[in-house]
Amino acid sequence: MYTTDRQKQEGYIDIHTHILPGVDDGAASMEQSVRMACAAAMDGTAHIILTPHQKADRRSVTPHGILQRMKLLQEEIDKRNIPVRFYPGSEIFYRHGMEGLLEKGQILTLADSRYCLVEFYPEEDYAYIRDGLSRLSDAGCRPILAHAERYVQLTAGEREKELKRQTGCLYQINAPSLTGEAGFPYKSRSRKLLRMGLADFIASDAHGEKERRPQLGRCARWLEKSLGRAQMRRLLTENPSAILEDREL
Repeated sequence: MYTTDRQKQEGYIDIHTHILPGVDDGAASMEQSVRMACAAAMDGTAHIILTPHQKADRRSVTPHGILQRMKLLQEEIDKRNIPVRFYPGSEIFYRHGMEGLLEKGQILTLADSRYCLVEFYPEEDYAYIRDGLSRLSDAGCRPILAHAERYVQLTAGEREKELKRQTGCLYQINAPSLTGEAGFPYKSRSRKLLRMGLADFIASDAHGEKERRPQLGRCARWLEKSLGRAQMRRLLTENPSAILEDREL
């Protein structure tokens, strides 16, 4: 469990990033990771959970590898006085049996908490998504559905509410989706989740410096203008802090 003092809690908390160098389709080098961390800090982010992809059909970085690389990255940005703190995690591509790997510590949860970040194929069958999230919940995890706006099948009927009610999952939305940078379909679906009061976290899902950047400031300004400061803080700092402190929302 990670705790932060009041001063360090100032700033956004980004729970979904691909900044760890050389492990997936995110940052390719330590230098790029440092530049991304600098951009995040300048934009107002103070805490970043590193969530490299964990996929069963390809070789993925191990928990030990994540922790080692995170330590080196933290040391590098500390040398440069970049005011960001990193935490370990992973973005899990779900398949049956993942809950056992999580229980054994063979895949990392977010910041050593009960929360885990999970994704599926965007076109995956609704029943499979529901079953997978339920299995994770039954195993004692609190699953967070990554970039929930990508799943068009959730927008049918009352499924957005149904999935949360039946599985206990939480929804993470990508910041570029809300601001329209990811295209109209994602903007429409993400704003619908927000209007319905179903969004729990906003994160960058950062992969690079020019596209899919580690920046939350533009989205924060949009949230504050559209919904007020309290809702902006709930989605970008208060709810994410529950993960760092491993407590219920």
